Amino acid sequence: MGIYTVLDNKEVDDHVNKDLQHIVERIRQVSSAREIILGGGFGRGEGSVIIEQNEIRPVNDYDLFVIVPDDDNNDFRSLGKIIAPEIKIRLLDIIPVKDSVLSTLPSTQFYYDMKYGGRHLWGENLLETVPMYKEGHIDHDAGRTILINRLICAIEAFSEDFESRSILEEEEFFLINQTGKVVSSCIEAQLIFKNKYHHSIRERQKIFESLFPGKERLIKLNRRATEFKLRPSRSPGFDGVVYWKEAISEYIKVMSDCLAPGFMSPVRRLWRKLKKKNGKNKITNTDVERVELMLLLYREAPSLIKKDILFKAKNELENVSKTSIENDGWENLRKTTTDLWHSFYH
Repeated sequence: MGIYTVLDNKEVDDHVNKDLQHIVERIRQVSSAREIILGGGFGRGEGSVIIEQNEIRPVNDYDLFVIVPDDDNNDFRSLGKIIAPEIKIRLLDIIPVKDSVLSTLPSTQFYYDMKYGGRHLWGENLLETVPMYKEGHIDHDAGRTILINRLICAIEAFSEDFESRSILEEEEFFLINQTGKVVSSCIEAQLIFKNKYHHSIRERQKIFESLFPGKERLIKLNRRATEFKLRPSRSPGFDGVVYWKEAISEYIKVMSDCLAPGFMSPVRRLWRKLKKKNGKNKITNTDVERVELMLLLYREAPSLIKKDILFKAKNELENVSKTSIENDGWENLRKTTTDLWHSFYH
């Protein structure tokens, strides 16, 4: 194994090292950071890279935690957008954490992963001051959060056009990569609710299979997601569109069981809750996420309620975007919603 990936390849490690050194230097130019920590897949040695024509390219974004004094109010989101093209990656998430709160950080997935899956890059070793969390135990609300956060991954990479034309290699690669994140969220959420969470995707796979041996379809999908995450390929050996459809079906089942338990079908359970926007019946955090979920439910819904779901999604999207939408087809609503999400949140 390498340092940042499962690949035993010094050139990959050197490439990632060079990227990280550049990021650290750029952060230090503008910030009074006390420590910089590498999180995400690369932090825990499970990063995704693809090697093509002797060129090494990270597939997913880099996630960095920056421990800063309370008076450091830099706009790290904007800084990430500036640095990302400098090292030719899609996204760079730079997350500031105030040093005054390190010893009292709650047991969220975010901080659990930082504590146990983070890699010290520069500065003081302040990770030691973060509380020792009980193994496998994190705030159960994180299960809900990870499921909802992956809605954008579910809709941004799939196009209805794929069902009527040959999908391009780059499109299928992105589709499979984003679908894997959706599948992984299903595993993470269920382990969180069982107090069996682990920061490593390989360990999560083992734990899930031992706890839920009857969920054969989801186990198969997760094996595929894990393998592609660790060793991404332009020739995956399976149909990306079929993979997406199977994953979305399982994703909706898991969301229904976790967020809207009951005896109705998964689609109807979520649809019933989505129609009740306020109070305890609220599922998503934002109106954009509500539309994203409606668009996914439309794909799985019986014909009797498809029209209602799409009509509601259009109205919701018009309210959020403050514009009139003439083309109310699913594909146009999907594109509009994706663009809106990126303009609001990234």
